[in-house]
Amino acid sequence: MSRSAPYFRTHVAVRTFQGEYKRVSPCFSHGSSSQASNSVSAALPARARVVICGGGIVGTSVAYHLAKLGWTEIVLLEQGRLGAGTTRFCAGIVSVAKPLSVESKMADYSIALYERLEEETGVKTGFVRSGSLCLAQNQDRLLSLKRLASRLKVLGVSCNVIKPKDVARLHPLVNIHDLVGALHLPGDSVVSPPDVNHALAVASAAHGVQIYEHTSVNHVVVKKGHVTAVETDRGSIECEYFVNCAGQWAYELGQSGEVKVSVPLHGCEHFYLLTKPLSEPVQNDMLIDMDGRIYARAWHGGILSGGFEKNPKPIFTEGRNQLEIQNMQEDWDHFEPMLSALLRRMPGLESCEIQQLVNCPESFTPDMRCLMGETPGIYGYFVLVGMNSSGLSFAGGAGKYLAEWITYGYPSASVWPLDIKRFGNLQSSRTFLRHRVMEVMPLLYELKVPRWDFQTGRQLRTSPLYDRLDTQGARWMEKHGFERAKYFVPAGKDLLALDQSKTFYKPDWFDIVGAEVKCCKEAVCVIDMSSFTKFELTSAGDQALQLLQRLCANDLDVPVGHIVHTGMLNQRGGYENDCSVVRLSKNSFFIISPTDQQVHCWSWIKKHMPSDPQLHLEDVSWKYTALNLIGPRAMDVLSELSYVSMTPEHFPSLFCKVRPTRLVWTAYHLHLCGFILKSLQSDHI
Repeated sequence: MSRSAPYFRTHVAVRTFQGEYKRVSPCFSHGSSSQASNSVSAALPARARVVICGGGIVGTSVAYHLAKLGWTEIVLLEQGRLGAGTTRFCAGIVSVAKPLSVESKMADYSIALYERLEEETGVKTGFVRSGSLCLAQNQDRLLSLKRLASRLKVLGVSCNVIKPKDVARLHPLVNIHDLVGALHLPGDSVVSPPDVNHALAVASAAHGVQIYEHTSVNHVVVKKGHVTAVETDRGSIECEYFVNCAGQWAYELGQSGEVKVSVPLHGCEHFYLLTKPLSEPVQNDMLIDMDGRIYARAWHGGILSGGFEKNPKPIFTEGRNQLEIQNMQEDWDHFEPMLSALLRRMPGLESCEIQQLVNCPESFTPDMRCLMGETPGIYGYFVLVGMNSSGLSFAGGAGKYLAEWITYGYPSASVWPLDIKRFGNLQSSRTFLRHRVMEVMPLLYELKVPRWDFQTGRQLRTSPLYDRLDTQGARWMEKHGFERAKYFVPAGKDLLALDQSKTFYKPDWFDIVGAEVKCCKEAVCVIDMSSFTKFELTSAGDQALQLLQRLCANDLDVPVGHIVHTGMLNQRGGYENDCSVVRLSKNSFFIISPTDQQVHCWSWIKKHMPSDPQLHLEDVSWKYTALNLIGPRAMDVLSELSYVSMTPEHFPSLFCKVRPTRLVWTAYHLHLCGFILKSLQSDHI
């Protein structure tokens, strides 16, 4: 039904979330848990150990957890009032139904934290363990929910896959005629986000955190790769650590200093609807109808409902001139598909009155996962932003993990999929982000099957062989911005369209890949591996060897020409990087690592490199084409290409030989593998 229907009409409220959200208290002074005088009149401290930028729920969570870990001299800065950014417009849903296990862990911890905050601080947070229903309109969606339930049960989260009739029992307003099942999560909750933000700020202040509102961060001062100070519009604060929790403005803040920090996120408009109370107040489970692209929860006896449309509206956020985020312009035509989906799912709402259509900004990242961790190249500069409309669900757990990261050098859980070092500069351009965010936002509720790829921001990095492979029928995937061939479609073979090929079952390209694998096992194949990360580490003396001996698990003091496959380990024995190291000369090493470890590996090596002008690390990934020749007949092919005998007696496994324009090495696994790296200055391999 359109919004012009007799009873389903708009009525704009005087203020957002009327009656639900209290205004956040304007100041919390050092060591006080009660409202104090306005912090604008208080002078900033000259020095702090940690400065956190951003007084939303993410920033206050980081401050709270650092204080809980015993940190002192913590300063939290907010350019407007606490919680007056995206937190103010958050829908208040906390759900563990997330794509990654670490995200579900963060959400589960957040629920436990928000539940105990009221008792800890005396601030009412509006916490209600309402439970949620994730609906399935088809068998593929139901299968994805079963997979999610299996993973959540391993984490100890209570959940059950239920039938449509059980959905009707739990939520009588739901139309179940097109449902095939649902996932019931009884532990999911709703809260009042500004009140949770208030409670975290009160608890932080009680543990000594100094909070200053109406204070803008201009830039972060970096000297010799270390954070040394923060410049604000009210003066400078010397510090050892800085945490960028600036939300919508995190990108601009990262670009504001002399040393640029890439924070790849982009804003998008996000819409949700508020209704007036129904004749019978709604107190049932939250609804998440991904096939209908909507969510809904009870709100003051009425309904709050939003969603993630297929045609999102990206926005620019340069300038940080809007200190506090305001409700943006309504767009009923844009919201119409989600409104129609809501009425199909809950027909009983047709006669209720609308109180307000909220339009607020949300920030999204290129891969739908938040950005967390220490930035590459700058010691002490941490980031926690890009929550992809799940800031409330993630804030508690993410704040805890980042506080542990700052304190111990690593968090208590593996957050590798969230580490900001998974992105390079290519994924941080405004053009790339604007196009990618238009794909990311709809994907939040799309069916995520194995082996799917993003379609925007492609062909940023390609091999010199890209055109040749493409004409041979290559189908491409993207890894760290680099195009890589997944498989080759034989001539005359037609595959399904992209949307039709999404399945949890046998894909249409399965037999094609099977034939390619068989060829690798029984004959010979060549694989373009130019996307792999390649570094050259050189020194005047033995500094390069000493550095690698310290970082790597295996002995690198091998004869020239030998190859060592090893891992770079941290102090706990965990992997930081997987690599093969070639000793080209006494003091020169060639390092090959996976494509997506380029930034992480570079950052890890640079972090542990001594300040020695005679020790040099260079990223040469773009200089070489890499071809992997694999299969039992690889030796025959290499023999025809090389003047050197390729028999195991003359060219043993894990051995390298260098020619003016190329490196050639071999490695024995199940079959002989020949690996050729060709300098781009050469015309022929």
